[in-house]
Amino acid sequence: MTTDAGQTTGGTPGSPASTSPIADLSYRHYEGPWRSHTVRWWIIALSGIRPALRKWWFWLLVLLSTGPYVLWGFLLFLESRLGSEFRSVAFQTPPEQRFATVFLRAYEGSLFWIMILALVLGAPSVAADNRTNALQVYLSKPVTKLDYLLGKWTSVFVVVALAMLIPSGLLFAYCMLSYWSEGFFRHEPWLLLKVLSAAVVTASAFASVFVGISAWCRSTMMAAAVSAGLYLASQVVASVLWVVLNFRDLQFGNVAADRTLQHSSIGGVISGVVWNIYGVVVRVPMRHRGPLDMVDLHAPQLWVMLSAYLVLLVLGVLAAFWRVRAVEVITS
Repeated sequence: MTTDAGQTTGGTPGSPASTSPIADLSYRHYEGPWRSHTVRWWIIALSGIRPALRKWWFWLLVLLSTGPYVLWGFLLFLESRLGSEFRSVAFQTPPEQRFATVFLRAYEGSLFWIMILALVLGAPSVAADNRTNALQVYLSKPVTKLDYLLGKWTSVFVVVALAMLIPSGLLFAYCMLSYWSEGFFRHEPWLLLKVLSAAVVTASAFASVFVGISAWCRSTMMAAAVSAGLYLASQVVASVLWVVLNFRDLQFGNVAADRTLQHSSIGGVISGVVWNIYGVVVRVPMRHRGPLDMVDLHAPQLWVMLSAYLVLLVLGVLAAFWRVRAVEVITS
C-alpha cells in the first residue's frame, strides 16, 4: 500500500519488510548495579533516618538536650576566669577529673530529652507497619525478618546517637581548644572514647527497648504510651525501693547509701553504665549538715549494671524478633 507521495506505509503478510526503522523491543538483560544482600537492612534504615532528620521536632529536641552541655561549658569558662576557688565549689572534683565530671553531669541533664527523642522514633517504628499491614509488603519481598528488624533498630540508633554526639562533640571541641595548654589530653586521654561509648550505650538500649515494645502494638499511640509508662514506672519503683531499704541512712543525711538499687530502672541502668564508663566520683553536700561538708558518690556496681543492660538489649531484640511476622497467626 502506498500513499500519493509513493511512500510505503504497510504491507500484507508475506510481503517484503517495511523500509521504516523498527525499534528492537525484545527482552534485554539488566545491566545496572547489583546490590548485595547486606544492603537491604540499610535501605530500611534510611527510610527512617532521612524523614527524622527533616522534622522540626528532631532539631528542637537536640536543642533542648544541648542545654545542659552549654551550662556546664559555661561553668568551665567561669572556672578558667575565677580560678581554683570556683572549681572547688562548682565541680567538687579533682582537677584531673573535672572534664569527665562535666560530661557526665551534662549527659545526666540531657538524658530525659534523649529518651523523648528515642520514644518518638522507636514507638511507631514497627507499630505503624502493624497498623497498615505493611509487614506483608516488606516480607513478601526478598527481605528477611532480620533485615527488617535490623533496619528499624538502626534507624532509631543512628538518629539518637547523632542527637547525642552533636552537643557532646561541640563541648569536647571547646575543651580541646581552650585547655590544650593545660594538659587536656594528659589528664583525659580517653575522654573522646568515653563520649562515643556513652552515645553508643544509650542509643543501643533505647533502640532495643522501644523497638521491642513497638513490635507488640498495632497503634503508634499505644506503643508510645506503653513505652513511656514502662520507662517512668520503672524509675518510680526503683526510687521508692531505694528510699525504703535505705531509710535509716537517708534519715541521717547519708545520701551516699548504695545506689545500685536506685539504678535498677531502665534509665537508671543506662545512666549507671555510662557513669562507670566515665569512672568519676561525684561529690554532693551532706543533708542536715554544713554546706561544705561533702560526701562522695561512687558509680553503681559495674557487674550489676552491665548484666541488667545486657538483659535490656536481649529482651528488646527477642521481643521484636518473636512478634514480627508476615501474617497474623490466630490461635484458639
